[in-house]
Amino acid sequence: MTNVTQIGALDAWGGDKGKHFIEKEIGAQFAGISVNTTEPGGESPYWHSHARLEEIYIVIDGRGEIVLDDEVVPLEAGTVVRAAPGVMHALRCLPDSPTALRWLCVRSAGMALADVGRDAELDKDRPYPWNA
Repeated sequence: MTNVTQIGALDAWGGDKGKHFIEKEIGAQFAGISVNTTEPGGESPYWHSHARLEEIYIVIDGRGEIVLDDEVVPLEAGTVVRAAPGVMHALRCLPDSPTALRWLCVRSAGMALADVGRDAELDKDRPYPWNA
């Protein structure tokens, strides 16, 4: 098994779905990572939180916002945000962002990811603060 993969140029990040999980490609056991793209005006399909996983969002390009429970945090290249376990969160790319929002999401739970399983709680009915 190789520990190297190629995620491509920024404009190819996320593929057709806007998200590409790469931990299996590099043989990672304890940390997950995805490369992500959200086009201007796009947003998370729903709020979510994790029981055991923490997520670290590292913004590479674009401008947006992430909401952590009730706190809205601006995003731009160089912003790093931690979504702690149990914190509901969602994000968006601002409609006037000059580029798509591109970010890495690193996930970890202090145990093998295979032991964590799917620990997400979804809230598809909660409105986003930017739509209020």
